[in-house]
Amino acid sequence: MDTPEEDIDESSLADEAVGPELPSVEVLESRPTLEDLDPRIRTGSTPGSVERNFDQYRLGPGDGIFVSVQRFPDLSFQATLDQQGNVILPIEGAVSLEGLTLNEAENRIRAVYNQYVVLSEVRSVGLANALQGVPYQVSEVELNRRIVPNYQALRANDPRNYRVPDVTLTLTAQRGVEVIMLGEIERPGLYPLETPRVTAALLAAGGARSTADLREIRIQRRLPDNSVIEKTVDLYTPVRDGLPFPEERLENGDIVIISRLDPAQTQDYDVNFVTRSTLAQPEILVRVINYPRGSVGGQRLPNGSTFVDALVGNAARGGNGIGIPLNQANLSSVALIRFDPEQGEAVVTKLNAKEAIHGDPTQNPPLRDNDVIVVGRNFINRITFAIDTITQPFQDILSFVLFFDGIFDRDIF
Repeated sequence: MDTPEEDIDESSLADEAVGPELPSVEVLESRPTLEDLDPRIRTGSTPGSVERNFDQYRLGPGDGIFVSVQRFPDLSFQATLDQQGNVILPIEGAVSLEGLTLNEAENRIRAVYNQYVVLSEVRSVGLANALQGVPYQVSEVELNRRIVPNYQALRANDPRNYRVPDVTLTLTAQRGVEVIMLGEIERPGLYPLETPRVTAALLAAGGARSTADLREIRIQRRLPDNSVIEKTVDLYTPVRDGLPFPEERLENGDIVIISRLDPAQTQDYDVNFVTRSTLAQPEILVRVINYPRGSVGGQRLPNGSTFVDALVGNAARGGNGIGIPLNQANLSSVALIRFDPEQGEAVVTKLNAKEAIHGDPTQNPPLRDNDVIVVGRNFINRITFAIDTITQPFQDILSFVLFFDGIFDRDIF
């Protein structure tokens, strides 16, 4: 049986003369296992701590990788992480790479290969003479494999001491990404993304509401050590100034939160501009209540539409449907009712539709999703009284919407 080698002092090579035999080189009886390695090397991390940078991509099931090992082509391979986040390494078998950055995955693979592979070195018994120009025979040169307890070098925590230094890992295919969208968006929920970007996620969720603050979009990500990192992304400034959007790459399991706009922080934020952008929900629903016709109808308008757009929307096509018949309605008595989520109440604004149609901007405010337009002075007074005495305050936007959807069923007018 082989026995451990004697330690070879390389510094003594220059003093050796031609003729003496080399010390015998013997192979280790057993190789170090992963359990022998420094825990940080075993888990794939280099000296330091878990990388907490949003720019560091972390591997997961479905990712495709190519690993190149210079001078050891048989150890190079291409693979896709399975559902457990494992890949099959030549010689070793299944190794988990899930949750590791590309750099950490390289270190883990390097650590595994160091259990099996050591570098070769060429040593001449006449090195001193060769340096002095003294000729020697090729037969005097021997190839020796210096096998040492590799885990001792790994415990030095210096990647330069690794016996297989040239491991390169490349991401060849990125897995599908699913993220959770929350906050001021049209349809909160879980969304699969082909393009893992914040803008794509926002559009998949139906766009931002008029109450959203696109200056503060928070991305939360859970790391392998179960800690959570967070980053804030600003999409408003690029839209306003015509700049490229941030290229933040989302990862599977990220949570994207669209913050609510603080009314006290609107000085440098143009809500109407945002509603006309491609990042906002494309359409809004405005309810039109016309008491003489005894009807409540929902009118879908492009986001960014104004009060006048709702007035003439269907009237321009003959007054059919849910639009307001301009030749019959009392246009001087129209009210716009909007739910205020901060106060939990309905805000009634009386408008003069005639002046709005003739171009008065003060009478033509931009509309928001779930606004209600009421026509008729007496009807406005009755609805205002009902809101103040029966339902105040509304619990949320849903109770506000349901109140107007069933307004004639209640038989209170």
